Amino acid sequence: MEIELKLLVPPENLARVAAHPAVAALHAGDAHEQSLLSVYYDTPGRDLARAGVALRVRRTAAGWVQTVKGKGGSAAGLHQRAEHEWPLPDERPDPALADGTPLAELFASLAVRERLAPVFATEFVRTARPIAWPDGASAELALDRGEVRAGDRAEAISEVELELRAGEPARLFELAGAVLKDVPLRVGFRSKAERGYALAGIGRRAPQKQRPVGLDAGMTAAAALQRIALACLAQMQANEEGFLATGGPGRHDPEYLHQLRVGLRRLRSCLSLVRKLVPPERLGDRAGELRWLGQALNPARDWDVFMTESLPPIARRFAAMTGLPALRRRGARLRRMHSARAREAVASPRYTALVLALGAALARDDLSPMADGVPELAMPVAEFARSVLEKRHRKLRRRAAGIEHATPEERHAVRIAAKRLRYAAEFFAPLFPARRAKRYIGALEEIQDILGAVNDAATTERLLAEAAGAGRAPIEPQLLGVVRGWLAAGAERELARFGAAWEDFADRKKFWK
Repeated sequence: MEIELKLLVPPENLARVAAHPAVAALHAGDAHEQSLLSVYYDTPGRDLARAGVALRVRRTAAGWVQTVKGKGGSAAGLHQRAEHEWPLPDERPDPALADGTPLAELFASLAVRERLAPVFATEFVRTARPIAWPDGASAELALDRGEVRAGDRAEAISEVELELRAGEPARLFELAGAVLKDVPLRVGFRSKAERGYALAGIGRRAPQKQRPVGLDAGMTAAAALQRIALACLAQMQANEEGFLATGGPGRHDPEYLHQLRVGLRRLRSCLSLVRKLVPPERLGDRAGELRWLGQALNPARDWDVFMTESLPPIARRFAAMTGLPALRRRGARLRRMHSARAREAVASPRYTALVLALGAALARDDLSPMADGVPELAMPVAEFARSVLEKRHRKLRRRAAGIEHATPEERHAVRIAAKRLRYAAEFFAPLFPARRAKRYIGALEEIQDILGAVNDAATTERLLAEAAGAGRAPIEPQLLGVVRGWLAAGAERELARFGAAWEDFADRKKFWK
């Protein structure tokens, strides 16, 4: 099982990583340098890529080596996947060598064995050194500099890999955090194989929605929450690179930011279940840093929604209205500004430090020790889930009473309660009958969508005020009235649907009972 932390470092700073005092203090042997050429193979139908498998043949100083990597996972930059290696007499792959592995069935297919062909290659210089910690943990620190090539397309490789040999993965995160204080770096989510496939036009990473988390009813609540938190962090990172790449002309895809924020909100919701049970010092300031990140991303998302969802139907209906082109230009400018600020936050050392801190906490089972003296975290997860879901269900019912006459602030509180209940329901749904959980969550989503539309109308007031102050000329009063009236009418229509949606939700059985 290969366990490694990947860090992206500007080429001019690779030497600074190798010379950093935190690294030098762990030296456990001499560094050695070698040039590595790797060719990755797949079928024309990309059978291996679709199975999440990578097959490469690498030329080393000692000869040719075939490596097969199975489907794995990545969170906080920690890549874990099964790896099998064999020496080869030459550069030709031998799929029959995989017969004794769990991937034997895939490579037994003649359609795979007979149709393997090169897809892309990597060529880089690797400087590797063994490192070790006083507690017995050890790893290899490798500095890679070169490129990945697919046809006439190429992309630079400049990264550090910390591959764990023994001990706890938390040590890798702690070392990376120490280096980050002096050397700019980012946590890498994609493997070299994923980058190569993307260059070859295969497997472009689309915006990543949340995926069900595999939970076992026999788990403790602490272990389950740890697994859920890692999945939330993985969703954030899966959308990070796509979001950072949306700054170029014609490349703005708001879904990357949306899904990154969904992962962030789900992570905050998950950690809130722990934060209410344990002393604040056990979690440190991670909650505060997650709140900072949310505040950095929220304005960009608000302007995305206004410019892509709220304003277009108004513009179509009142196309000839004076001042509309100016509002659209001003809105587009503010959207670009807030998007750029959000990308700066995600690309910042502060964001990287947050990811590394979360990775270190979750990698070393931080939540399990927290169960000491906290009965709720030590109980079976199904029992814990029933308690959480029941409390959040009751809270939503209490806050939703009289919503038709509620203030915007009170409606927002109902929306937050619905969102927190939905996240908890999605977290723990795998523990209970699937059909009942799906129906319950579906009815809850309808309520959340209605309240979301109402909230968008309230948010528009703040955006219009910002737009009014972002130009020399005032926005046409008549246009402001039309925008406000249109969105207010839409909010009223949504609220008119709330009663029926609430009755449908109230009729759904509690799937955890």
